[in-house]
Amino acid sequence: MRGQRVADLGQWLDPLPGADQAPRGRAGGRTGLVSNRVPSQSADIPSPIQGSGPLPKSSGRPVSMSRHSAERTSIPDSPAAMFDSGMGSGVGAGNFDPGTVRTAMPVPPPVEARPVAPVASAATTSLSLPAAPTMLCDDAGRIQRVNAALLRMAGRDPRQKGASEGILGRSLDHLVVGPDNDARLVRPDGALVRVKVIRWTLPKLSTEPGAAGASRAVILVDSTDTAPPVASRDNNEKRVEELQRLAKVGNWSYDLRTGGLHREPALVQLYKEAGIEADSQPNGPIELEQVALLCAALRDQTQRDVAGDDTDADSHHVEHRTAPPTERVFSCQARVERNAAGTPIRLVGTVQDITERRMAEQRIERSTQRYLDLVTIAPVGVAVFNRTGHLVDANAALCTLLGSPGDRLRGVSARSLSVEPAGADDLAFLRQVRPGAPNGYRIPEYAVRRADGTSVWCELSVTVSVGDDGRQFWLVVFTDISERRRAADVLRIAGTHDELTRLPNRSAVNARISELLAGPDRNKLAVLCCDLDDFKRVNTALGHAAGDQVLIMMAARLQRELPVGCSPARLSGDEFVVVCDDVDAVGGVSKLAETVAALVHAPFEVDGQAVRVSAAIGAATPADGSSGTDSPKGIPTAEDLLRFADAAMYDAKQRGAGQLALLTAEAASSANNQLRLEDELREAIANDELVLHYQPVVGADGAVRSAEALIRWPHPERGMLFPGAFIPVAERGGLMRELDRWVLRTAAKEAATWPAHQRRPVGVAVNLAGLLPGDSDFLPAVRSALAESGLASDRLVLELVETSLVSLPQRTLAAMSELSDIGVRFAVDDFGTGYSSLSRIKELPAQIVKVDRTFVNGISTDPADFAVARAVVQMASAMGRYTVAEGVETAEQFYALRELGVDAYQGWLFAKALAPDAFREVLAGPAMPIPDGEPGPPPDGLSTQALRTP
Repeated sequence: MRGQRVADLGQWLDPLPGADQAPRGRAGGRTGLVSNRVPSQSADIPSPIQGSGPLPKSSGRPVSMSRHSAERTSIPDSPAAMFDSGMGSGVGAGNFDPGTVRTAMPVPPPVEARPVAPVASAATTSLSLPAAPTMLCDDAGRIQRVNAALLRMAGRDPRQKGASEGILGRSLDHLVVGPDNDARLVRPDGALVRVKVIRWTLPKLSTEPGAAGASRAVILVDSTDTAPPVASRDNNEKRVEELQRLAKVGNWSYDLRTGGLHREPALVQLYKEAGIEADSQPNGPIELEQVALLCAALRDQTQRDVAGDDTDADSHHVEHRTAPPTERVFSCQARVERNAAGTPIRLVGTVQDITERRMAEQRIERSTQRYLDLVTIAPVGVAVFNRTGHLVDANAALCTLLGSPGDRLRGVSARSLSVEPAGADDLAFLRQVRPGAPNGYRIPEYAVRRADGTSVWCELSVTVSVGDDGRQFWLVVFTDISERRRAADVLRIAGTHDELTRLPNRSAVNARISELLAGPDRNKLAVLCCDLDDFKRVNTALGHAAGDQVLIMMAARLQRELPVGCSPARLSGDEFVVVCDDVDAVGGVSKLAETVAALVHAPFEVDGQAVRVSAAIGAATPADGSSGTDSPKGIPTAEDLLRFADAAMYDAKQRGAGQLALLTAEAASSANNQLRLEDELREAIANDELVLHYQPVVGADGAVRSAEALIRWPHPERGMLFPGAFIPVAERGGLMRELDRWVLRTAAKEAATWPAHQRRPVGVAVNLAGLLPGDSDFLPAVRSALAESGLASDRLVLELVETSLVSLPQRTLAAMSELSDIGVRFAVDDFGTGYSSLSRIKELPAQIVKVDRTFVNGISTDPADFAVARAVVQMASAMGRYTVAEGVETAEQFYALRELGVDAYQGWLFAKALAPDAFREVLAGPAMPIPDGEPGPPPDGLSTQALRTP
């Protein structure tokens, strides 16, 4: 059969010129060919009818193409040679059937050889043929006779002479192709007529010697006679065309004998919608690439068949990309169609526009690549676990985090990565949830095992997704939170430990004392409060850095040398606490206090200089404080013990430096009173229950220059309380800042309504002790008070004690200068009583210097007080400062101060602190009276040198 098939293909598969250089590619379909090459010219496309070498010149005999074709009597040299030249020039001349789209294939010039029509016998000629299109063939399948109906079906006019030329003597298989129930009659113009073939064998018509054997009659029935109704057929065709349009698919066919290319309307429409000129591509028509490749494959197959190779070459697939600007992608598939004898008769193919599909695939590929790139460069670990809980992929960050290469991590179960004990399954931290990121979950902290056996704390973000195979998998992100945990530990320590000394702070001490009070040995507990005496002296003399160093060394010494069971803590700047679990084990409270005092008093070496400090120490035990607590069970709380020890420490401080005091009933009661008074004071500030009195500051002419605001507390039970009764309470309770705010706001509001005195506006002086220029809220508080009250800024005087201005950082100077620029004046109160020298007045951005009452009291009798007052006044005057003397109570003091050049005077000589209404009456009256008389003699003879001469 293979040999016969090769013989039938001989006329189609002669080698072509340059056919051995035909392009070849990798396997595609059954042909083993995939090519993206389009011939540069359509002339390069071999016609399946052409030979590969020079066509043999016609010698009147057929050319044998192979050893299997010897049985043939003739071989058509071209498709046109199958038909008579009088019927037209055939496909090679470019004739097209109306209603079809065809592209002419280049074919060689027709050769002179023509099939010789056999001479029909008398019996055959005399046989009557039916009216239907009929042919009579001999036993070799050659056509001997046709009737007029067949000629008309074949597109010929039976009335013309020679209408049957080109048909008689031809093989039936060359004229009718396809299966009998759905065959095609090949017309000379390449068009195909759909027919059904009916065959039967005729008896031997002649008994003459040498007569041909049995003949066959072939009747062609037009398939339209048996086709479905036209309307139904049209509907089916429309449906098919619509489906092809939706699928962007079109079909084409190529007749191997005629060289005619036929495109179905769906394909033509496809090209049109894509904006493609199929026949005007740079490399020729789109379909002809596959035609050329399949023809080359068929020629190669002929050679393989001769060699006994059964490899078939009947299909081909290629993706064709059109040139710009359209740039479309077409999927082109083609196959060889054979007749019943296995002879190739035509090529059929489909073209599908897959541009959108390829673009979608590219988008998916790019999206996938972006995901892979993101996972690769992500600083967090990313892993994929299959549905059994085993790791199947991991990025580089996770490999680094776990200290293991990726190939060793693959296959590891989630349970083996978990430090915590898991159940029997391998899922560990993996949970069953619905697919999708919104259904994912987060594990804030999870210990993951590393390759070296250590663990790393990670935050896990887990979600479930679905793979290409439809199976679910877990996607897990591992975020290393080791640094976060360390930072949290630092913050936790910062919340319970002092930043400078690293000792436990008040919060930690409260927790420790509460723990001991809850235990069975709470009566053995002792709490000691230690406040360093005059520690500001160290800061002033050596600087704050040296002071901090002393505190650090103090903390280290206490931690190192306190008895076992005793732990130190730092409550505030220079205040320490010692908590003893078992005071009996260390010899009692007094013994423990002496030990602590000795440790505090021992010298410290700072920058090569020995520094000694002392401390006032107060001690309290649960037994001592049981009577002073409000607890229902009579057991003091941690806050109670600290408060009692603090009260005892203040008692010790009042006795002098380095003193020790144990808690007494009176001290416990005082501590409770302090607590209640603190709450009441806080409520009084919030409810505006305090009042201000004003003491005038008078000039030498009796005119009121300003008034100092002095706070009073009209207590509902204790009556009018002066500052000495509640200022210490405010200091201990941390209420000084709120108290200063209230005084500043109230004084500015009331002073804004004061009338002028002696035609001069009267200022108001506010003494600040808690709200200082270095504070962040100092400027906003002052500006707010001025804005709310409407008081002119040059009528406000802010008094600051000298000790609060020992250090003048840039922030403090900037705040004071900013207020000075808008008219606010600063006064240095109690000047000369602090630790700075008199030269400090040069650095202070203050306009007023107040001479402290300690120097005023003895100015007329004590030479030292006179000398200090004189020095302060003269220096202030030389620098353009305004001086005010405090505590002026006698005429002698007034005369002496006036002789020194003091600008204004404040004291009982002129008026005590007055209620707001009484002070208004003073402002509404005349000048305040000035004492009569002359100044007395100076305290001694040397002092006269400082007096002004007449």
